Amino acid sequence: MSSSYQGDSYGVVSLRMQGDQLVGVATGGPCGFEPDTEVLSGEFQDNVLVGQVLLCQLGPHCEPRVNQPALVVFNPDDGVMTALFRLKDGCRSPVLKNDSLLLLRPLSRDAEAVAPARAASATAAVAASATADGANSSAAQVAAGLGRQGEVSPLEEGHRQLAAGNAGVAQRHFELALSKDPRSAAAVVGLGASQLMLNDVSRAVKTLEAGRGLGRADVHLWLAYAYQREGNRNRSRESLRKAFDQGWMPAGRAAEAVAEQALREDIETLMQQQRTRKRGPVRPSAGAGNTTP
Repeated sequence: MSSSYQGDSYGVVSLRMQGDQLVGVATGGPCGFEPDTEVLSGEFQDNVLVGQVLLCQLGPHCEPRVNQPALVVFNPDDGVMTALFRLKDGCRSPVLKNDSLLLLRPLSRDAEAVAPARAASATAAVAASATADGANSSAAQVAAGLGRQGEVSPLEEGHRQLAAGNAGVAQRHFELALSKDPRSAAAVVGLGASQLMLNDVSRAVKTLEAGRGLGRADVHLWLAYAYQREGNRNRSRESLRKAFDQGWMPAGRAAEAVAEQALREDIETLMQQQRTRKRGPVRPSAGAGNTTP
């Protein structure tokens, strides 16, 4: 099975499944790829492709091409694939929107061929917040969503709307969910993710700070991401450490892909510190000249 995707900046990418691996090839485009250059590969975990993407870079001290680890989120409702990247200081890439966002849209209706299944859970909604193109909502979308509340809960509808990229609509539903249950940690995370998708970082910080006492580790995870977006690296690390203290660990969850990708360096540092603490201090071996008892 195969499918063709169009990147807003990347160019056309042809995708095909090779066993459990999804492989994408491209020709030309802003990077000037040679014919059928492999630009994407990885394996699906639910609706998240865990793999790598080939990027071209500009900058005096930047590699012309680099394979970047990636968590690529597949939205089964519209077939769109998104991923966030953090380039090294001084580097930029002509194939990324704002030098951070990769957005691939299906050119054909067989986009489902690249998905492991159409089992799109509500948790995929937060991960889909990587794409901000659908952030602007309309009154018609809001009315349509609110009209279905007899069938689904505001929380569930909020996740559905966020998965579709309608962050403004989702925000209304999460606000309604919180008005019914002010201690709903899932609604706090959803609302914070919606606000971040709408680039309303200050409100997202306030939303997530208000949920710190709810006992949910993912609140601290998303607050760490919000602090990072705000430019407060120290508070971001403190919040991420609290998420670890409450038992959070990276597990490739679709709902956390955006935050996990953005915080990858600090997450790896904390995990290394945890492994070091578990091993404990290393005692030197006894031998000639060793005074250790």
